[in-house]
Amino acid sequence: MIQQTMFIRKESFLHSLDPRTKLFLSIGLFLVGVLFTDYRVLMALFAGEVIILRVAARIPFSKLFPYLKLILPLVVMALLIWPLFQRTGTVLVSYWKVIITKEGIQMGIAMSLRLLSLIVATYLLLMTTEQRDLVLALVKSGLRYDFGLMLAIALSKVPALAGIALTIMDAQKARGLELEKGNIVEKVRKYIPILIPLIISAIRLAEALSIAIDSRAFGRGRRTYLRELHFTMKDALVTGMAVVVISVCMGMRAAGYGVMELP
Repeated sequence: MIQQTMFIRKESFLHSLDPRTKLFLSIGLFLVGVLFTDYRVLMALFAGEVIILRVAARIPFSKLFPYLKLILPLVVMALLIWPLFQRTGTVLVSYWKVIITKEGIQMGIAMSLRLLSLIVATYLLLMTTEQRDLVLALVKSGLRYDFGLMLAIALSKVPALAGIALTIMDAQKARGLELEKGNIVEKVRKYIPILIPLIISAIRLAEALSIAIDSRAFGRGRRTYLRELHFTMKDALVTGMAVVVISVCMGMRAAGYGVMELP
């Protein structure tokens, strides 16, 4: 089932924070994941993010796992391919031109955990913040309103188009279209009866959207907002703690901690 949003409605500490606070927190976790290359630090970061989602947002791992499955092929690819490029260090396997070292395996684990931690840092924001609040937070932070509108449309309409595509595919399969059979050229040709109705649906959707925007006098007069964001003491506390943690991590990185030393 295609959902238009990853947001999960809960009564939790993280859900109650200002969207700007959660945006800063997500960016901070993303930055920490980029700073370090030691697999032990990245494993602790990934575990910490999952704990934050479970404790502070009350989102169980069962809700997170379906979204992690989407990137598992990339994680496995990084885990398998990276050791092939790190050829120096303690050799574990040497066959023909293939050399696998202990350091290469550790680096592969580190890069896989880094990818997971960066993705979960993004999910932490998307699963605890409604789309309208996220766009409003970006606009209040200085993003032009028309850019914010484009972002809101992309977040809502792209999953809608994916749902339309699935509906068209089911309809064509009911008419006898076999998408799974044939070689690659035949499979590409079979997607033409799906692509054409999808393009027509997208054009109709764009026309209806443009009429709706024009009817609401978009771009005329001073912009007002139905919802207002409020930065509370709780947000200040979380932001301050995030600044301290990020500063400590940057200091550790500058001192050489959390970096895997390669021979």
